[in-house]
Amino acid sequence: MFFDDLEKFADNIAVYDAATDVSVSYLELEMRVCDRVAQFGDGRKLIFMEAHNSLQSVVDYLSCLRGRHVVYLLENSDDEKAQYLINFYKPNILIDKDGEVRFLNDKVLDLHDDLALLLSTSGSTGSPKFVKLSQKNIQSNAESICEYLALNSDDRALSHLKLHYSYGISILNSHLQVGASVILTSHTVIDDAFWQVLNRYEATSFAGVPYTFETLLHNNFAIKEYPSLRYVTQAGGKLEADLVKEFSGRLGKENVEFFVMYGQTEAAPRISYLPPNLVATFPGTIGKAIPGGELFLIDEQGDKITEEDKAGELVYAGANVMMGYATCSEDLCLDETPPHLLTGDIACRTQFDLFYIVGRTSRFVKPFGIRVNLDEIQSYVKVEHSQSAVTGDDTRIIIAVKQSQEGCMKDIIQTLSKRYRLPESMFSIRCYEDIPLLSSGKYDYKTILRDKISSTTAKSPILRRVLDKLADILELNEQGWETILELYQTILTSSQISMADSFNNLDADSLSFVSLSIELENCLGEDLPLDWAQCSIKDLDDIYSRMRFD
Repeated sequence: MFFDDLEKFADNIAVYDAATDVSVSYLELEMRVCDRVAQFGDGRKLIFMEAHNSLQSVVDYLSCLRGRHVVYLLENSDDEKAQYLINFYKPNILIDKDGEVRFLNDKVLDLHDDLALLLSTSGSTGSPKFVKLSQKNIQSNAESICEYLALNSDDRALSHLKLHYSYGISILNSHLQVGASVILTSHTVIDDAFWQVLNRYEATSFAGVPYTFETLLHNNFAIKEYPSLRYVTQAGGKLEADLVKEFSGRLGKENVEFFVMYGQTEAAPRISYLPPNLVATFPGTIGKAIPGGELFLIDEQGDKITEEDKAGELVYAGANVMMGYATCSEDLCLDETPPHLLTGDIACRTQFDLFYIVGRTSRFVKPFGIRVNLDEIQSYVKVEHSQSAVTGDDTRIIIAVKQSQEGCMKDIIQTLSKRYRLPESMFSIRCYEDIPLLSSGKYDYKTILRDKISSTTAKSPILRRVLDKLADILELNEQGWETILELYQTILTSSQISMADSFNNLDADSLSFVSLSIELENCLGEDLPLDWAQCSIKDLDDIYSRMRFD
């Protein structure tokens, strides 16, 4: 295991911490890990730890794995969602942002022998649902990544992706596997300091999500200024084919390879990669299965699809497939490894066993009964507006763009209206100074969907009332809360909230805002004030009471 034989790489530098300008060799890292393991005491434990891009977090993570403990990586142990998870799972140890070890629970927990790592998926952050990964899962994925990236001990990865994100932790795992170096920074590609760090430590690679490369191309990224780069990787969502070709072309002129990759947290996380020599010909694909893995398609009956260019659900099999999900502490003793992983993506196979995604089972909506692929619309919009995101539901389709792009969107709405035979009022443009992102760097579709900001084109009031009336008739707007206070206390997991509070004075996060928006709109419908976040809970409860009892 990569976390067991650190000392074999001796004086190679394992970690550069750019914030403190401290570097440690593999021998030094080994000593720090041994000392830290001893602090955790005897017996296997469930450990929750804050994972930051710092040397201390790397030591803590490796110490948990070395001691055969089960570790959950979280972003901030002080926020309410983290506190909820801590109260729910009752870990034995919490490691906070300062690296302080807090012993919370001395009970011996029933933990499966193979279980090593717990991660939240991008859609379940703050939820008690975890992906369970074994030592074998993360080890096999690290080995596969090393093989197709041809990693060696001379490589230095500039790692800015957060370690609690599966993409970020996989960079660390794979580089430690071959005795390479990881350069840790909290700066992002939009910061000048990021590029200064890259040159100072002569990084040979950096990684990014689609937004990273959309931003770099928008800012006319100058690859010549970074001669130490050997390759660049992209994952975390689809980068449009034209942008893949453009970025790959720029890198190729300087003999830098561009790897397009695909994965899911449930696969620890890497599933496929597109070899750089095929990028120019197949830029719209996610590539082929990683070494040791298998990709195939199934139809609605679960039968394998053998024809090329026929759509079906993408399925993956390999040693890196998770042990299942945990939704409570009792699940931590179970091995529920599925025979294969149903990705939820709809894809087709083409030449050289390459696959391309055409949609996602959860990214289809049906306005007026017409099935619409949001990913298809997003691809169309990104041809002209690379920094954009598309989301929606059965009642509206929302296109989020940068404010500077707002003026030329009317033609796109007209084109989409004709193409999908939907009224123009079904589409709305939401303009942002910065399009909302998740902590992973992916577009935050839920926040975009719920945002109450100005739109270039809004749904007509008549259509909105008709749809709401239909929802009432079909009993789609049933209220399940006794009071609005109960709603707030449940969503925000705090019994200290009072009727005098408002959302704005509760110091809650954006995910809580989204959850409350959904529930309040279900409860209050059109009577929900646009400025509800400023309203006291009592004011909202008065509206709710009138609606229920008048």
